[in-house]
Amino acid sequence: MPHEWPLDPHSFSKYYAFAPTALALRECIRLQAVRHLELPEPILDVGCGDGVFARLAYPGKQTWGIDINPTELQRAQGTHSYSTLICGNICTVDLPPQFFGSAIANCSLEHVPDLRAALRNVRSALKPGAPLVLIVPTPTWTRRLALTEALGKAGLHSLGNAWGELLDHVFRHVHRIDAATWMRHLEACGFEACEVTMIAQRGVSWAFDILLWPSLVGFLNKKLTGRWVLLPRLRFLTSDLMRISLNALASRVPDAEEAAEYLIVCKARP
Repeated sequence: MPHEWPLDPHSFSKYYAFAPTALALRECIRLQAVRHLELPEPILDVGCGDGVFARLAYPGKQTWGIDINPTELQRAQGTHSYSTLICGNICTVDLPPQFFGSAIANCSLEHVPDLRAALRNVRSALKPGAPLVLIVPTPTWTRRLALTEALGKAGLHSLGNAWGELLDHVFRHVHRIDAATWMRHLEACGFEACEVTMIAQRGVSWAFDILLWPSLVGFLNKKLTGRWVLLPRLRFLTSDLMRISLNALASRVPDAEEAAEYLIVCKARP
């Protein structure tokens, strides 16, 4: 597994200004995992959301964003991350055939019920040999959460499992499948040369779980106002302190064999 700490100060400060700390942490880990990957233009960002990830991951690159949520696309327009934005279902939306040089789906395809329809549509829009990058949860991602582990050590395994199931429901995870199953789906839909890396190690899971509770304020803000953070310009006052605290916490949490997410890189079969 790749080395994930310390957090990049620039990426964390940018995300922390606009997102709850738990989300900023996870997105920074994902950014660190994909930055070394070469993604030829134009890039298709599947499930683009508000566009902050694309702005930090591919600055200056021609990127198209697609999302089924029109409210998220309105926010993405404000980030100026995309040359083109499409509102539609990735399973059925019309995309230009063999147009894109690469594609990425950052924690989006696990929410799509018809996974193979989505993958086939993405494949038809990619040039032969173009890379596709997926970030998806592992089937055991909740096992290394701080609360799940604490309940397990107390002999309350059923409560720990219930906490994990609740989070899967909250985050609307349709697919919690292992790497071999992801590879079978990808190969059946026209992809090859799949490589899988595990990211978001135990320290990330612990910090994410602990930070979920204060981050509930951000989730409530988004429901009521459409924004995670009401006063983003004031967040810089605590950004460095929060980042240093997260780095210190992670350094004290031993890694485990399991991690929370897969980074899958494959290519469109010619």
